[in-house]
Amino acid sequence: MDERKKNRLKRNLTNIIEEKEFDELLDSGRELRIKLGIDPTASLIHLGHLVLFFKLREFQEEGHTVCLIIGDFTAQIGDPSGRLSARPKMKKEEVRENSKNILEKCTNFLIKEKTKVYYNSEWFESMSASELFELFSKSTVAKIISRDDFKKRMEQNEPLFVHEFLYPFLQAYDSVVVRADIELGGNDQLFNLLLGREIMREYGLKPQVCITTPILEGLDGKLKMSKTYGNYISPDEKAEDIFGKLMGVDDNLIFKYAKLLGRYESDEEIEDLKKLHPFEAKTQIAFRITKILKGEEEAKRSLDWFNKVIREREIPEDIPEIEANEGDILQKVLKEKGFIKSVSEAIRITESGGIYVNGEQIKEKFFQLKKGEYKVRIGKTKFVKVKVK
Repeated sequence: MDERKKNRLKRNLTNIIEEKEFDELLDSGRELRIKLGIDPTASLIHLGHLVLFFKLREFQEEGHTVCLIIGDFTAQIGDPSGRLSARPKMKKEEVRENSKNILEKCTNFLIKEKTKVYYNSEWFESMSASELFELFSKSTVAKIISRDDFKKRMEQNEPLFVHEFLYPFLQAYDSVVVRADIELGGNDQLFNLLLGREIMREYGLKPQVCITTPILEGLDGKLKMSKTYGNYISPDEKAEDIFGKLMGVDDNLIFKYAKLLGRYESDEEIEDLKKLHPFEAKTQIAFRITKILKGEEEAKRSLDWFNKVIREREIPEDIPEIEANEGDILQKVLKEKGFIKSVSEAIRITESGGIYVNGEQIKEKFFQLKKGEYKVRIGKTKFVKVKVK
């Protein structure tokens, strides 16, 4: 493989173990098997997942095959990576429904003909006790408890359950089954990926190369993007919501979004963006990512919407309508209709000046409605028309 293509595949990787083996695989000229495991612990995907899918897509564009492992068995155990407490146990029905939704969404970003899908229940549900014990004998207790997240939990006297302790073995065995040449994961998955190398060697196979991508911080700019933290952007959201949220990302963090999600050809393009005014740079990046996710027409419409609604504070025409009764409290109505999660959140937004009625900022924590029609803005991007009888 020529150096330009090789460098493209290496771009945005934080770990390549071992790089010499990686180069040899790429130079071999054969079709490689690139593994990614996904535990369907939720039904949505977010931009943090897309960092991985976009890297997989690059491998597919060079002729390689993606082995997508849907962890419908391991999801019932829960991956402890990066966690300081145990995951709640999931029901089979929930896992099955999540698996269906995730597969449908993530394959939109991959080349169908170059994607093989596996469910790890196919091999784990039929595994005998003796086969499991043989697998668990392939590494040591000392090695498993050496990982940072386990050490932290033990230091803090947080419980570490046996099923969590054994989880990395199951992820590693997935690599044995699909004969992975390369396994991709986030930085927080490195321990599990390296165990996969060890286990493959124990089963007489050539060990996989492990590659990892950076963790993408969420909208808060601090914690990794996650549904748990509520700091995510999902490609399922409306284009204007995606664009608006991207425009709210920290001025420095937005360049990491550009690097990992913007599919720019080179880092020089991102360096050029940094020379622009921060607002102009962010607008270009938000437009590009929205275009990748939703198409050019939706991206253009979102840019126009942002300029009118956010910058010029116009109220869109096509906003949802709800009904209320005279004397109702606006904040309670917004909560009941699903526009705000709780009354306490509504009060907090009101106190911070984030609720506008007919263009005027309201101060009352319990705004009483009278007969008539109200156009309400919640935060920067949420609008609703309230008709009061």
